[in-house]
Amino acid sequence: MSLQLERTDVLIIGSGLAAVTVALHLPDTFRVLLVTKGRMTETNSDLAQGGIASAYLEETGAAHVQDTLAASKQTARADRVRLLVEAGRDVVRDMEQYGVSFDRDGDTYALGREGAHGTSRIFHVGGDETGRHVMATLRDRLPNNVHVMEHVLIDRLLQSEGRVMGASGFKGEARIQIQAGAVVLATGGVGGLVDWTSNCRAVTGDGLVLAKQAGAKLSNLTNIQFHPTLLAVETPVLVTEALRGAGATLVDAKGRHVMRHHPLGSLAPRDDVAAVLTAFPGQVYLETSRVERLAERFPKLAASCRAHHLDASSIPVRPGLHFQMGGVAVDAEGRTTVQGLYAVGEVAETGVHGKNRLASNSLLECWVFGKRVAAAVELLDCDSGEKGGTAYEMTDEVFQSFRRQIGKWLTISPAIDEIRSFLENTQQLTRTKHVTRQLAEQTLQLEAARLLAHAFMEREGLDEPIGTARSTDTVFA
Repeated sequence: MSLQLERTDVLIIGSGLAAVTVALHLPDTFRVLLVTKGRMTETNSDLAQGGIASAYLEETGAAHVQDTLAASKQTARADRVRLLVEAGRDVVRDMEQYGVSFDRDGDTYALGREGAHGTSRIFHVGGDETGRHVMATLRDRLPNNVHVMEHVLIDRLLQSEGRVMGASGFKGEARIQIQAGAVVLATGGVGGLVDWTSNCRAVTGDGLVLAKQAGAKLSNLTNIQFHPTLLAVETPVLVTEALRGAGATLVDAKGRHVMRHHPLGSLAPRDDVAAVLTAFPGQVYLETSRVERLAERFPKLAASCRAHHLDASSIPVRPGLHFQMGGVAVDAEGRTTVQGLYAVGEVAETGVHGKNRLASNSLLECWVFGKRVAAAVELLDCDSGEKGGTAYEMTDEVFQSFRRQIGKWLTISPAIDEIRSFLENTQQLTRTKHVTRQLAEQTLQLEAARLLAHAFMEREGLDEPIGTARSTDTVFA
């Protein structure tokens, strides 16, 4: 198989807001290569609905800090939260300078409110299609020193003397090796490992596996958020929390408020609402009679209701996997514990979310820490040759059976017996040196799931420390 060779100063793996923010803010003297394993727009950032939280119009950021810490049950790092909020007060002005046009109500910003926020501070674009509009605008502003390469699957990082010096993988079906002076992981979370998720299906934990294989520290992998309101239809669709901020209420089939016991009602923190809805014995609905101009303010939701022949005044919802707060451990500048390797966005564990993320702080995190990574990147001399790798030997049918297994335990209440069964079954897989793109992608997904499975077992005191995916010693030549 022929090998395509590339050389760049900075390699960014991913194409969402975290990746694009880094690319926008790196020095224009750097050669930057941004790769994504699908199309450029296949990211969670493009699917983001609610908007971007910012204390831009508030006298201080104190209330935003307080709300963020309260939503996390005081498990977020206060120093990192203050950094996020204070730097995030500039996000609206910054993005407007790049051409982003936030929604307005006359001469003022049309602010939204979401769960666990004490006030309206959510800035949005195009109603409930903020991500799509923001990403389209910012991608158009990428400078000429940034080269984008789609359909590139990275299956391992290249190292020399303990430093990351690039990456290797597939461009289409052909092998590709990229030498780089610095590598930035911006690969997103783990939602695509299961079917019932708000996430893009391409987001399957690749960055966790790549970082672990390189020797980087992972942190708090079991801190996973489930969004309370996904449209309860065959193919899940996120129903933005901003709908509840606009007056929608969670009710049962008889119209009774299911969150009436909580001081914040239907605008309680996501983990509290998701837990109630998961345990609720019947169907839960979003009752929207108090939401003014629903079709105008939430066009994506209105279109989804029409497509599924649903009455937009009473929308059936259920929780789904949404966001991973844990990930690759980084400092305040996105440096991992391995020289030459940085991480940003959902793949990184910055400490700003703790065990539960405050709504609309995710795009804010991408922008704030993306700028910090861009300012901190240092280029190393890179000279690393191709090294052979292996992948799990399996048919697509076998892989799909494992994927169904993952869906049984990667839930709001993980079942230890199902996790143990998954680990035991994947333990029996053999490896092959004849690595195709399909096998590489399937292997990354199973290894990401194994990392999560070990983390859950370790949390329960039932497992050894997290390691990379184990298998039998047999390797097919």
